[in-house]
Amino acid sequence: MTKVLVAGTFDIIHPGHINLIEQAKELGALNQSLRSGLGSDNFLVVIIARDENVKKMKGRNPYFDENKRLNQLKDVLSKTKRPGDWKVVLGDLDDPYKIIKQEKPDVIGMGYDQQNYVKGLHDLAVNSDLHFKIERLKPFKEDVCKGKSIRKALEDEQARFAESRRAGFLLINKPMDWTSHDVVAKLRSITGIKQIGHTGTLDPFATGLLICAIGQATKIAGVFNVLSKIYEAAITLGVTSDTYDRTGKIPIRPRAHGREVNPKFHPRINRGLNNSQISKSKIQNILKSFIGKQQQLPPMFSAKKVDGKKLYEIARQGKTIARKPSEIEIYKIELLRYKIQPTFRQAQGGARNKQIPNPKSQIPNFEIRIVCSTGTYIRTLAHDIGQKLGTGAILEELKRTAIGDFNINEAVRLDQLTKDNYSKYLIKPLEAINRVNEFYARYVFR
Repeated sequence: MTKVLVAGTFDIIHPGHINLIEQAKELGALNQSLRSGLGSDNFLVVIIARDENVKKMKGRNPYFDENKRLNQLKDVLSKTKRPGDWKVVLGDLDDPYKIIKQEKPDVIGMGYDQQNYVKGLHDLAVNSDLHFKIERLKPFKEDVCKGKSIRKALEDEQARFAESRRAGFLLINKPMDWTSHDVVAKLRSITGIKQIGHTGTLDPFATGLLICAIGQATKIAGVFNVLSKIYEAAITLGVTSDTYDRTGKIPIRPRAHGREVNPKFHPRINRGLNNSQISKSKIQNILKSFIGKQQQLPPMFSAKKVDGKKLYEIARQGKTIARKPSEIEIYKIELLRYKIQPTFRQAQGGARNKQIPNPKSQIPNFEIRIVCSTGTYIRTLAHDIGQKLGTGAILEELKRTAIGDFNINEAVRLDQLTKDNYSKYLIKPLEAINRVNEFYARYVFR
């Protein structure tokens, strides 16, 4: 058995703590991850710092007392498949190394920013009969998963009184043709609060779940970035555009009798496809190939910044620049619906611009559900599907239905909100963090 030990305050539990525990187990399990369960040959010991010792080291009391912190971490670890392969204990008030001497670990994992007891641990490893290795653990999204910043937001006067309509998160059902900033502006108008932001931009033509942060909750909104997202998307084949969706410019339009078809009748179709080019089974096989981790190139028409400029600002000038791909992960992708629509051609000898169905040329379109990591561009996914199929594709419709376990069914429409009632829809900051932890722990320990 390999015994791994970690210690810390573990005050306000956040995804960084959960990731730390995953890394600690990996130290003992070598390449075995908690995602496949806690192995029977590994044991984890977590030491929770005592209130009195925290005050001595940090000059302040922890946000939660030691028993609350102990039980919170036990609750997180209970999500593992083998709940008997760990234990959480309170540290000793007088001897910070007492538990280490009792447990005799094989490996001790230290936080990436741990400063206290570093020299003492090295001295103990060298000058005692204990034989343990000391390993530094890697940071995890330290810009948003840092206890100090989360505590500061929670202790802010506004965050303390979230129930008095000052701070929290609103789940908004974004309407079509609204930008995410339009939603924020509307909320500022409704609530009278200027400090409002959102997590995870939705394109104007997209609909669905947009999580908006009110007041000091904006300072901890980044924790949502560890959560997976679920989208439902409609994709049309045989079409391309510069934005990879239906709002962009179509470079080629079909021609009839040597003339370009009037875009009033044929606004988007690039080319029709015959039945031999595409099939439902072929689409399903292509979709499977996108499951897993991969490098995705952000589209030119996106808010991603390069050298301080947003890509869409450069794209609007008719320019294309080199972009670095980002690692994303698609956990699941499924075909919901598949149908074929006819294209149209200009009738011969008939009225000017009269269009009739063309039975030899058809446009397949389909709907899919995607479960993916933060940072995934569904427009790019649609484009890449078209590339693999050799047909071209655009994103016709997009709806975000979930972020972690925050679901569209919980969301409220903007026209339902007033200054007097919006507070009843607020999710308090600490409640939101706990829900993020619950979902993220299930993912890590699955």
